[in-house]
Amino acid sequence: MHDFMSYCLRQYHQTTGWNEDNQYSNLCAASQAILDFDPPRGLNFEISKIQTSVFKSSYTMNALPSLNGSIGYLYTSRPLMVEPSSHLNFVEIVDRFHINNPPQLMSTKNPIGPTAEEKSQTIDDYLLYGRLYIPTGKLEAMYSRKFSPMMQCVIRGVSEPRTKTAQCIAVLQYDAGKWCTEFSFTKEGELFGVNGLYHLVKHNPEDDNLDNGNDSKIMTRELKVHHENNTVKSKVNEKSLNDGLSETEENEEVEALKGEWSVGAEIFYGARERSGGVQFTISVSAGIRYRTLPEYSSHSPVTVTYTFNPIMGYMSTAFAAQVSKDLSLCPRFGFNMYSYESDLMIGAEWWQREKSDETSNSNGEIQGVVKATISTEKGIKLLWEGRYGRALFGLGLIANLRPRSSPIHSVGLQFQYFS
Repeated sequence: MHDFMSYCLRQYHQTTGWNEDNQYSNLCAASQAILDFDPPRGLNFEISKIQTSVFKSSYTMNALPSLNGSIGYLYTSRPLMVEPSSHLNFVEIVDRFHINNPPQLMSTKNPIGPTAEEKSQTIDDYLLYGRLYIPTGKLEAMYSRKFSPMMQCVIRGVSEPRTKTAQCIAVLQYDAGKWCTEFSFTKEGELFGVNGLYHLVKHNPEDDNLDNGNDSKIMTRELKVHHENNTVKSKVNEKSLNDGLSETEENEEVEALKGEWSVGAEIFYGARERSGGVQFTISVSAGIRYRTLPEYSSHSPVTVTYTFNPIMGYMSTAFAAQVSKDLSLCPRFGFNMYSYESDLMIGAEWWQREKSDETSNSNGEIQGVVKATISTEKGIKLLWEGRYGRALFGLGLIANLRPRSSPIHSVGLQFQYFS
């Protein structure tokens, strides 16, 4: 479950028209939503206040295993449609398996150009966020500025008073719809990075219209032969029936395979002077993704990803699918070519709905979600998230499968309320 500030950040991106799913960092977001959830540990409370449509505040407290808390504030240039926890659409605040529609292509050549009002709305989109942790005094901040519909800059910083260190990262993002790239600089280690995601295949709805037109022409031609010659009437009907069945099966198979292929890669490079000389740091990774498109396929949503890091020798592949209306499954296998270590993780996501009347055809409203994973390396994770009354709750459990350790690693309860 997203915390209040993360939820507001997602609402800000949605309001300004920024597509987070089009970034390389979210290439495996579908499988990560099912497998890489973080169950709460200890006893956590979060109370937030929607002061105005552009200003929000949040207060958190962790009672167990240690007592600490934080105070956070967020300000946006645009009003955000954030509802209180009692009326919030529960699906929006949960990190879930989903497949969005393909991104719309943005034209960089506009002979007329944007109007003065459009320019002011685009340039003035910004977000300010800050949080102070108590009693450590740790301070984190974020500034996001959108320069155009396709470009924005994000700066994040963290200050640690006890260690007297400060970390800062700046990211410049450019999203053209069919492809997206990011340039980043990290002060810690002086790392420069660049990544990109490119969509190879995008289904064209005009092909469907063309296929439908061809089918109608073939049907008209068969009907004409059917009326002209009564002798071959039965043969034509038998042949058209067999052809119709085979074409229907082929169309269903083709429709199930309609989707979008995406490829991406990232590289980080840094050179830092040390007492013994110059230290070089380099990291490279690449990935490919296939996913069905919900607007063209009536079959269950499916996402397949493969990532590879040649320097570390690590590769991972995942397959996520929605097998029913309320159930999604995902297996993931990771393997290291150098150490021959491997990890198999299987996860499930099940939505809880309120009971609806038997006479009603509508589905019940979603009231909660249950997530579970089992891994050969990380053991078992269980999570339940739901709403009771006006508050949101989360209950988590982490268990260890190793024989010489405690079976229960941690248990946690999370409470959220905002108005």
